[in-house]
Amino acid sequence: MTAVASVVNAAVARLCAAGFSRDEARRDVGVLARAILGWSLEDWLARSSTNAPAAFAATLDALVARRARYEPVAYLLGEKEFYGRVFRVTHHTLIPRPETEGLVDAALAWLARRPTSPHDAQRACAAARIVDVGTGSGCIAITLALEATSAVVHATDISADALAVARDNATHLGAGAVHFHCGSLLADVALPVDLIVSNPPYVPAQDRFSLQPDVADHEPATALFGGDDGLEVIRHLIPEARRGLAAGGVLIMEIGIGQADNIAGLLEAAGFAGIERHADLQGIARVIEAHVPGPPARPGL
Repeated sequence: MTAVASVVNAAVARLCAAGFSRDEARRDVGVLARAILGWSLEDWLARSSTNAPAAFAATLDALVARRARYEPVAYLLGEKEFYGRVFRVTHHTLIPRPETEGLVDAALAWLARRPTSPHDAQRACAAARIVDVGTGSGCIAITLALEATSAVVHATDISADALAVARDNATHLGAGAVHFHCGSLLADVALPVDLIVSNPPYVPAQDRFSLQPDVADHEPATALFGGDDGLEVIRHLIPEARRGLAAGGVLIMEIGIGQADNIAGLLEAAGFAGIERHADLQGIARVIEAHVPGPPARPGL
């Protein structure tokens, strides 16, 4: 019998031969191996020298062959963690990323200080009407529905295949009340709404060849690329959001590196005010928030 560690070492060597660094190869193979075995990291440390189950080598070999072609590990596993929950992902959906958790944080912060009547802290999110534009896996819409349980959440996407994944995630994560709509931007959602969130396609088409092959060759192009300058979809979303938001409402978007100034100009031209930029851990503006003039928000709870 062959030990688990020996099978893993052979798989690591295969990825190294395909151009991966040894650290990358060991990380990725380790994740795949533990997923196949159903082991935790502690299990791995204690049991890697034991004999490998009969099907382990063949199953790992098949996954490593796909990873050698730079297919993302999240697609190989069929899942990705976001905001402490595990979401199903497929080639029809973007893979959730930590940067997008900043968008959720900004949305929840706004909901917490949103005007309510009566002024009751327990009803801070009461009746908030939210739309997630371009929902993909549903990670933003579902997270908001589970964190702001009194809100009414809608999610739109042009991809019926992505919406099928999002619906499945909503069911499995207990967010069955999220309303899904197939269509562009706000689709057929009843307006006005209070909060529009979006992680729109914002990568300039010319940047395709500078992206990692994991992204450029495998994630859905319609969810990544926003025309020549990355702002094609955003130029359509901003005025539609301005028309669809109630007084005092807010639009919160994830944006690309270096796009904040141009997008702020588009927001101002559309009549938004109180534009705020939220930086990621590297100090880069990755989320932008823009308000429709209306009742001021209450101080944070």
